[in-house]
Amino acid sequence: MIFEHAFADLGGIPANRLSDTQGLTGLLLAAANAAGLNPAATPVVKVGPQGLAAALVCDGGHVALHALPEEGLCFADVAGPGAVHPQRGLDIIIKRLGAREVRSDTRRRGSVTQPLDRERS
Repeated sequence: MIFEHAFADLGGIPANRLSDTQGLTGLLLAAANAAGLNPAATPVVKVGPQGLAAALVCDGGHVALHALPEEGLCFADVAGPGAVHPQRGLDIIIKRLGAREVRSDTRRRGSVTQPLDRERS
């Protein structure tokens, strides 16, 4: 099985957007929906001394955020089986957070014993 994985380092985000736990819960669900992922559990958002972590476990994939609200930084990750579109989910995250700086990448992931399609990896 092949997994599609989109991830990004985001900067320049207003701190209030990264500390709004209710808003981030909705964002996780919206990103999963856009990617074509089906949530398998309730979104979890935890705030601690090292920043914020938010995750939504989905059938065969996930949407995750790690953020430092006071620094305006967020690391976003959307992954799922080949039939989903994680970049669409990542695009929702970038747009709704209002990131002014974006560095993103995508990967095709799969079995370590079989070669991956090099054009998409």
